[in-house]
Amino acid sequence: MKEKTKKVKKRLRFKVIIVFILIIYLLVSGVYYIINKPIKTIEVLGNNYLKDSYIINYLDINKESIFKVNKKKIKQKLLAIDLIEDVSIKKNYLGILKIDIKEADILFYNALDKKIVLSNGKEIDNDLNLELLGMPTLTNYVKEDILNDFTYKLTRVNKSILSMVSEIEYDPSKVGDKIIDDKRFKLLMNDGNIVYINTVNIEKFNDYLDIYEGIVSVNGDVKGCLYLDSSSENNHFNNCLSSGSGDNG
Repeated sequence: MKEKTKKVKKRLRFKVIIVFILIIYLLVSGVYYIINKPIKTIEVLGNNYLKDSYIINYLDINKESIFKVNKKKIKQKLLAIDLIEDVSIKKNYLGILKIDIKEADILFYNALDKKIVLSNGKEIDNDLNLELLGMPTLTNYVKEDILNDFTYKLTRVNKSILSMVSEIEYDPSKVGDKIIDDKRFKLLMNDGNIVYINTVNIEKFNDYLDIYEGIVSVNGDVKGCLYLDSSSENNHFNNCLSSGSGDNG
């Protein structure tokens, strides 16, 4: 009887050991699965210029474990792209990696240097294959200090207004051969008008649509030159396109 009881206890002990080993195996397998769970989805948010596919291919982390993803390293790698100003990264253990990007604004394309000028002051080559069509283009030479000032001041212009500019030309105003304003630029608008603006009064350009609407209400649907390069509240406008006179400021 005692021998039979011992055999039963041994069997029970064996079963307990088997169950314990199975539980340990399942726990280890579960932890291993979580640690090595691959990235299921990469969501890219906030990007306007850079394509999702470019960012995902650039990072090259599709086969990495979501658990092992180093957010700090990803952020540092993305910030190495001049167009990116800031990055926020979140991950969950369902395998979803969210990358929220803040890009610098593109101000214009410098045709002489073949550089894209950004709102953060950086100039980049177009090796990112960004779409240049519709981007304002600076067509002539500008001294570095004036160009830097113009670039900085242009960040104060609303993007919706800036997107209406097709060409930018450095065009100092003169009396005879004497330059009286070396900070003036000529902007060719997509709506057919020309705007003269200087860096001192550049924020007046934000009122372009309202100012032009007032001109149309008085003169009809006329196209011409609008001079916003004066601190005066009276903005001069003339029908320069038909008269052939483009500088009356």
